[in-house]
Formats: sequence, structure tokens, C-alpha cells
Amino acid sequence: MFVVNNDETIEELGSFKIIQKKKGYRFSADSVLLAGFALPLSQSDTVIDLGTGSGVVPLILAQKTPARNIIGIEIQEGLADIARRNIELNNLSTRIKIIRGDLRKLDQLSCLGIKEGSFSVVMSNPPYTAAGSGRISPFSEKAVAKTEIACTLSDVIISAKHLAAKNGRVILIYPVLRLQEMFSVINDNKLVISRLQNVCPEQGCAVKRFLIEVVKRQ
Repeated sequence: MFVVNNDETIEELGSFKIIQKKKGYRFSADSVLLAGFALPLSQSDTVIDLGTGSGVVPLILAQKTPARNIIGIEIQEGLADIARRNIELNNLSTRIKIIRGDLRKLDQLSCLGIKEGSFSVVMSNPPYTAAGSGRISPFSEKAVAKTEIACTLSDVIISAKHLAAKNGRVILIYPVLRLQEMFSVINDNKLVISRLQNVCPEQGCAVKRFLIEVVKRQ
């Protein structure tokens, strides 16, 4: 039986429900946009979400696609616990698995059953704020999720390439201000850009995010 703690709330996520913290880390529209950019997925797709947080991206993919092999990796035990309870709450344990792990430690991931080249789709909403810059949240879980404390963009791309199958897709959302950095890291890792889309939350607003899909050709 799943537990909802006093500092948590249950909210609607489409036809599913999601446990979230009342304060501190909470998922944003960026997770919804990221999941939508991965569509369509087939039942045979193998998907991994690096830094899954509370498991929102896997939940959306399970709701909108027939994919049956979805993994979420999360380094923070508190968020991994929420993600596991979210999967249980929505009766999705046969389709989604949440694993606590460090995406930078490829040997550790292999020991956890996450093998090199085994995913047709690798996804991530990486920390947006570079280490040593910007305001750091007083909530530790939010700070790690939003700032490059536990991993950098390069760490995410290296891990994604390692886990992606040949011709597998790597899908990310990132700030427009760091677009050139994204291009540089992608080029360094010999990935091929297949789609790029600016994100504007509402009509007439400035573009702050972009969605990108790259393909592993070798």
C-alpha cells in the first residue's frame, strides 16, 4: 500500500494521479513538453528517462503510448521514492521501473541491469543552471534538479549516448541561452541532430526553451 506523507499532495495528471511535494521540487510544464516531443512510441520501444524526478515523464508516456518498457533513473532517494509510489499509485509497475542511480556511473548502471546500447529512446530534462551561477534553491531536491550540482549537460549526453541503441533517439529540453553549448556537446559526442523546436509557453512570449532530438549513428 502506498503512503502519502504530510508534506505531500496528490494531484491530477491527465487520467493519472501524482504525488508531489507541497513545497520544494514540483514538476513543471517542461516535463510535459519533453514527453510530448518523444511521440509517437510503439509497444516495442525501450525508453529511459535520465533524472526522472517524481516520474512524470514515464507516467505521461505510459498514458499516451503503448510502450511497455520504461525506466526512470533518479539519483535522489527522496524523489526516487516518490516516483516509485507514483508508479504504484497508478498500477503501472508492469510497464515502468524506477531505479535509484547515478547517470554518470556507467558501470553502476550496468550492474543495475541498465545495459549499454539497450534503449531506442533516451530522454532527459537536465539541470538548466550551470554550476557556480544563478540562485540555488534552499530546497535540496529542487537545487539538485535545477542546478548542475550532481551532473552537467556533458554528463547527461555521454550517458545518453552510452545507453542509446544504434539509431536510437536522444531527446532533451534545455534553455535557449545554452543552445550553442548544446550544439558543442552534441558535436563532441558525434551525435546527429534530427529535430529542433523552440518552445514558447504562450503566444507572444519570448522563447526560453528548446526541444532537441539527436540520433546515435555509431
